[in-house]
Amino acid sequence: MTRVAVTPRSFRSTPGPHHELLSDHGLEARYPHQDRPLNAPEMAELVAECSGLIVGVDAVTAEVLDAGPLLAVVKYGSGTDNIDLKAAASRSIPIVKTGAANAASVAELTIGLILALARGITTMDRRVRSGSWSRIIGVEIAGRTIGIVGYGKIGQEVGQRATALGMNVVAHDPDLTQADVPLLDLDELLESSDIVSLHVPLMPATEGLIDAARIARMRPGGFLVNAARGGIVDEEAVADALETGHLAGAALDSFSHEPLPASSRLRDIDSVILTPHCGAATVEATVRAGTMAVELLVKALSGQSTERNAAMNAADLAVIASVSPRSISPTSATLDPA
Repeated sequence: MTRVAVTPRSFRSTPGPHHELLSDHGLEARYPHQDRPLNAPEMAELVAECSGLIVGVDAVTAEVLDAGPLLAVVKYGSGTDNIDLKAAASRSIPIVKTGAANAASVAELTIGLILALARGITTMDRRVRSGSWSRIIGVEIAGRTIGIVGYGKIGQEVGQRATALGMNVVAHDPDLTQADVPLLDLDELLESSDIVSLHVPLMPATEGLIDAARIARMRPGGFLVNAARGGIVDEEAVADALETGHLAGAALDSFSHEPLPASSRLRDIDSVILTPHCGAATVEATVRAGTMAVELLVKALSGQSTERNAAMNAADLAVIASVSPRSISPTSATLDPA
């Protein structure tokens, strides 16, 4: 059996064919016992003597890559900000991802958060539980403008659902020159949207993208939703805007530090909804992403060139390969028969 490490909590807790695929391909899974993202030392301990890794948002550093030593890594999801892609390339380790397998689930959570903000659902729930019967006068979202920052697969899924609810959809995406909705520059989108929803990866160009200055450009009384990555948003600036009333509400599903620190100001602000990075946490998304992750890992460990060409660090791998022979071959990670 070939030993592989698997960290996503939804993968291991959700029954489905992804578990059977592991054994069918002769893969022995090693799971962490922690119910939270793992740091680099914990990851290094987990992947020791493992050839492959299916990873969620846990840290994948050079130290972790060397601890296996790993031959292939599959990102369970879209963002790769937790993975040192260059370190992987320098070790000839391809990084592939399941990508849009979770798009529908993230989009549905986003719409749910928008509805909860518009009607004050979570706040009224807390009031009733504490013995109150006071109501919040909310707003209808039909006829409102939603600005989607990042119009990839998830952003488009959000746009389709928002349109079905009668919303006006605009988007910002520097990688697109045309789309099925109006494309605006970021500042124009912020100034013209009642709701701003973020769906971009975390990278140098997007780190701190929504800072105090950009929040100030948003419409007074607007809503901000982040179901992407925490580092995109200045959380202190969000807290300031909520406390002054410039933002009527915010919903955050990801944070700069996870779990959210106990000292975070956001915990004490009633007009923010906080969820534990659960956008992809549905049975359907788990089965889709889990099945795809196992299939990708099997191909990557077998050295199939199609998966190396699709790797997130393909350009760096190509540079390394032009200097020295690739270290992964179809025989360097032979899979035992089931």
